[in-house]
Amino acid sequence: MILGIETATSICSAGIAEGDKIIAELRFNIKNIHAEVLAESLAQLLKLSGVDLKNISAFAVSIGPGSFTGLRIGLATAKGLAFASDKPLVAVSTLQAQAAASGKWQGASVVSVIKARQDEVYTARFHNEWPAPILQGEEVLLGVDEFAKWLRTPAVLCGSGVRMLQARGVLENRSEMVVMPESAAMLSGGLVARLGAIKLAGGEAGDLSNLEPRYLQDFEIGPRKA
Repeated sequence: MILGIETATSICSAGIAEGDKIIAELRFNIKNIHAEVLAESLAQLLKLSGVDLKNISAFAVSIGPGSFTGLRIGLATAKGLAFASDKPLVAVSTLQAQAAASGKWQGASVVSVIKARQDEVYTARFHNEWPAPILQGEEVLLGVDEFAKWLRTPAVLCGSGVRMLQARGVLENRSEMVVMPESAAMLSGGLVARLGAIKLAGGEAGDLSNLEPRYLQDFEIGPRKA
């Protein structure tokens, strides 16, 4: 069994997967509460699922791209658990987890879109296969205008950046594209755990001493300069 942590966006979630099956998860979709609820969520998850921490084989964490603060909270917690229990930690791409959340669209080209700073998105293309979406190209940070040129269709779009792209008119007049509402393709600790189990089986455990969040951009304090 793998315990997964997702804190890269406004969603704070923890889940447990056994093989390719998600057996339990808790999820909050409230901004800026990750530090307050993550530890208690983990405790409640184990209690309610009847799983003892000693029976967890490894930990998985959403590694980014995403919120700077959220990623640090999730990774610090995951590292603490892995160090304390002397068990592996697996890093899972947040954009891959987002593509996996598209669910039924097997065999489709899925574009994960996660809101970054104002007028920017983190994005990547995936071929949506079971049990894990396959990255096509690179994970990138794009401005809204750049994204409009980068996007290739037909495709399924999902993630927290979809609403902003719709508001900017980027997705208009594209009948060959399926746009999933954010509520229909939500990130979760269970998905991170399931993808982590696949990576662990392939020998992809991370180096605890060197594992860092995948930001794709530099941290800035205050408003961006023109």
